[in-house]
Amino acid sequence: MGNPPKKKEKARPHQRQHPQKPHFPILWKLIAVAGLALCGMIVVLLVKRAPQSDISLNIGDQTVPSDVFCLVMQQNRSEVVSMYTSQGLSTAQTSFWRTEVEGKSPARALLDDTMQELQELAAAYQLAQSCGFGLDGGLGGVTERMETENALRSAKLEAGEHVYGLQSYTLQTYLSYETDWIASQYCSDAAHPGMDISQSQLYEYYQEHLDQYQKYDDISFSYLKVDLNQLDDSQKQAVQTQAAQLAQEMTQGKELQQAEAYRALTPYITHVDILSDQVASYSRAIGDVMELGWDLQPGEDTGLVELNGHLFLVQCTSRVEYDYQPFEQVQSVILSQMRKERYETLLQQTADSLTIEADLTELESFIIQEMEDANGK
Repeated sequence: MGNPPKKKEKARPHQRQHPQKPHFPILWKLIAVAGLALCGMIVVLLVKRAPQSDISLNIGDQTVPSDVFCLVMQQNRSEVVSMYTSQGLSTAQTSFWRTEVEGKSPARALLDDTMQELQELAAAYQLAQSCGFGLDGGLGGVTERMETENALRSAKLEAGEHVYGLQSYTLQTYLSYETDWIASQYCSDAAHPGMDISQSQLYEYYQEHLDQYQKYDDISFSYLKVDLNQLDDSQKQAVQTQAAQLAQEMTQGKELQQAEAYRALTPYITHVDILSDQVASYSRAIGDVMELGWDLQPGEDTGLVELNGHLFLVQCTSRVEYDYQPFEQVQSVILSQMRKERYETLLQQTADSLTIEADLTELESFIIQEMEDANGK
């Protein structure tokens, strides 16, 4: 099959497939990691509490165990608390989980979110059983299978044998492991409904998502980047004066790399050569520089730019332009992506079709009891 004509404009790195997320300073990354770790500890501690009583809940042909219900409930708790506290409720109120806002209490909202996630979870096990993947007991047997697997891993470790992956599973990690395995098994077999995709369908998807298969250019930059907040007044004045002079000379053909005479600037001048497959990693490291300079052609520069307390001057020194990746080269990637998308759609359709057998009022009362006991109220 032929390939489409080359586009005239190249998309910026953050506009293509897998757009980059905002770039956090290292400090914020550490805070975020610490926060996630703390949240994980809180969830684990809450889930380890034995529920006051077993629940009765069936979704389709799947029995939902109490520990799975509690796990999903706790995973959704923070978002519900945040939503209701932003509307004026306080968790210090003993009636927090029972108080209605616009006709719905936090307990009911938490139940709705929990049930939605449990329906999707039950749908995965429903599909697995319909395809004969084993997993005796489906969702209802997940805890027993986890305990069996943990016992096997423990025995291997005690015998000095190597185990792949985790040394032992929590319920959360084991559910993630099994649902990922179900998706992988389902998507790997063209005989499963929705997984038989023709060559013409693959090529149609390719044409509809061309920007995802456009190869980044190789590009080189010389750039000046100065954190003005780190300079005293005299240093700042010297840098700004020399940078203005250099920028003026560059309008007359001087290259940024030829700035040896500007002694106040030389510690802040860097050159990088970025290959196509390095664009994503450099975007995380010097995303501000790449954002400023991505559209430049060789010899062009940004002029002086002051942004977020930094002084920039970016010059493109070389560029090798690339076209879209050929269809034949990305065909297997497209097949995998289409199968994943179809599986997600089928999973949602299955979840929506499953009947729920439960007393929702009792489940809401169960949530209130669990939440108030956890808070000591």
